[in-house]
Amino acid sequence: MKTLKKIGMTLVLLTVALTVHCQTFYEVTFQLPDNNDNYVGLLVYNDAEHCKMRIVNDEAVKENSCYASNYTCVVKEKEGRDDVGVMYLAPENEGMPILMWVWEKSDQSDVNENPYLGFDIDDTDSWIETSSFTEITLADMSEDYIKQFFSTDEPEYLTMLSGIQTVQGQSFGDNSSTAPADGAPTLHLMVVANTNVSDIGPACDIDQRRIRSEFSGIAKALGMKLDETLISGQNYSMGHVGQALNNLNPDNNDVVVFVYTGHGFRFKDQQDYYPCLDLSASAYDDAEKNFMALSDIFQTISQKSARLNIVLSDCCNSTVNMNQPVVRSNSLFSRSNTNFNLEKLRTLFLKTKGDIIATAASPGEFSWCGENGGFFLLSFFESLRSQISALNQDAPSWDALINNAISAAARKTESNASTKRQNGLKDVLVKSLE
Repeated sequence: MKTLKKIGMTLVLLTVALTVHCQTFYEVTFQLPDNNDNYVGLLVYNDAEHCKMRIVNDEAVKENSCYASNYTCVVKEKEGRDDVGVMYLAPENEGMPILMWVWEKSDQSDVNENPYLGFDIDDTDSWIETSSFTEITLADMSEDYIKQFFSTDEPEYLTMLSGIQTVQGQSFGDNSSTAPADGAPTLHLMVVANTNVSDIGPACDIDQRRIRSEFSGIAKALGMKLDETLISGQNYSMGHVGQALNNLNPDNNDVVVFVYTGHGFRFKDQQDYYPCLDLSASAYDDAEKNFMALSDIFQTISQKSARLNIVLSDCCNSTVNMNQPVVRSNSLFSRSNTNFNLEKLRTLFLKTKGDIIATAASPGEFSWCGENGGFFLLSFFESLRSQISALNQDAPSWDALINNAISAAARKTESNASTKRQNGLKDVLVKSLE
């Protein structure tokens, strides 16, 4: 194996500021072939465009300094080997290492494996495997742990310490098996996912699982009852959606969440900016006879008595029968979220009243998806986690959450060579009850 050069960046006193809206932390450990030093890195992952990493070894810890850089997540095809592609974290600062996950034909995009580390993405012979790559939560951290990476006079150190104390001081985990109290509000979750369609079905299935996991976790953390309606697979049809909407009967303190992931379209003479949902049960059904307009679904739900209504769709908003391919993409989106501030979560779901509708694309645009699901829904949950993060010093806001989700999805599609930019739409009509 070709010898890697040492990290060439001069040791500096903690110069890279932490993004306080981050959701996920990863610890990476590695050794370089030409020395015996053990390196430990703390990767702060917000989304594909906002990553930071600080790396220390024994010498750096003694000098109260670290190696540091901003990073960007990049996905591209890899030529010259039998690999399908590579996702890598590229540093802004020269001399900092690249982290790379290789997708082989027999092993598609498994970011659970330890990444490779190197300084030249094209020199594959020089890559080394990291010793470990594990997610670490604020609940796992201690003051001594973060002192490895942050100077105690940094604002970021105080933010991290406050976040650790907030998360570790929350008591919801102790009551995880307790049923919601009598009179607790209900979160009515309706998920409509076209999981059987041949092209985007696998991505819709990932969306479906993520939606159910996130919102069931939110209901549990807030002590809410959960009433879930799942319309997917063999159950996917316009009739079942209509029946579910008719059966929806929320109380005046409940929350209704409707999320659609599948194909969407618009008619050539359509005046409504929001898309129509293709609810065809099979490829042999006519989409123009088996659809529901997202605006009509929103109106139906908002006329019920719930306190808060959220209607989301991740689908195309282009002319009917113009289907987009699934493109290569990935992210380090965490399967769990324990870095949140419970009070911020309460503010969004228990202390807000109104109606929200948002969709992935503007008229004439595709909504893109990859192996990790739809870009818009992925961005929505990244933005949600950012709003409720224990490190976020700002008050949570549904308007900011939706705006950031739309902007993040636009950036994801704009930076991908295989896609065109999508620009979501939204109407957020909410007010605080405080």
